[in-house]
Amino acid sequence: MHLKQSSLIALMALGSIAMWVLNPLLWLWLTSHLQSSAGQAQMGPYVLLLAGVVLTAVALAKGLAAVNRRYGRLLGRDPVVRIIVPWRRSLRDARHGGGEDAARAAVSVLDVVMVVSVLAALLAFVIWYLLVDPTPPNVGGPGPSKD
Repeated sequence: MHLKQSSLIALMALGSIAMWVLNPLLWLWLTSHLQSSAGQAQMGPYVLLLAGVVLTAVALAKGLAAVNRRYGRLLGRDPVVRIIVPWRRSLRDARHGGGEDAARAAVSVLDVVMVVSVLAALLAFVIWYLLVDPTPPNVGGPGPSKD
């Protein structure tokens, strides 16, 4: 039972990484091959890139939601983690000792996995940006190199 739960969580983690990292890289790779064969830059590959990334992200999100529902059925309940957010807590209810359950927001396992994957993707981008030379090519302007 724990193996199935762990494997579904791992599948959600892989799917979220695929959504934020592999999906854009796939479409950048694909459209770069279309662009290089065309010679001069055209708008078509850019539109294909944008549409492809968005549509693939929607498909991956639907797949992740299905895995999350499967995880919930496996547990026999909604796959949520309870947290209390300060802006949903009523000061009046806190004074009277009530409303604790009403101030709780449900957070699914998929929500936690997605937030962690976005943070990991941002951290990877920052590390990449700091380690790779951040100076763009042709800083001196278009045309041949003046070296």
